[in-house]
Amino acid sequence: MMMELNLHGEAHAVVNLADLQQALAAACNLAQCELWLTMAVNPEQGPALCLLRNGGNAWLMYLCGQDESSFHSLGDDEDDGVCSYWLANGQVDEYPSAWCIEVELAQLALLKFFETGGARPDVIDWEPD
Repeated sequence: MMMELNLHGEAHAVVNLADLQQALAAACNLAQCELWLTMAVNPEQGPALCLLRNGGNAWLMYLCGQDESSFHSLGDDEDDGVCSYWLANGQVDEYPSAWCIEVELAQLALLKFFETGGARPDVIDWEPD
């Protein structure tokens, strides 16, 4: 199986788990990032997993496929703050802090996404959009 990892607009082929681990290690060196992991055959059709990171906070979005539901990560649902994320196009978006999870857990979800061929990772809690 092959997937594509896109880190701030730069695409990398991911053929095996070692490729993904290497790319995630490089992303760990960034204080903020936008990372997409998609099925390389047809990324527009999904499934896809997006990671936004700001420091120790990460936010995940899972896209099932075109015209299907999407989900976002769910952290502490009692946190009523916001967290901002810098996107690859230079835009800064804010999302509820309740959607934030630890970076290490987000990376584990990316590994599970790859291992299962694009299934929504069950290592975190999800909420439908």
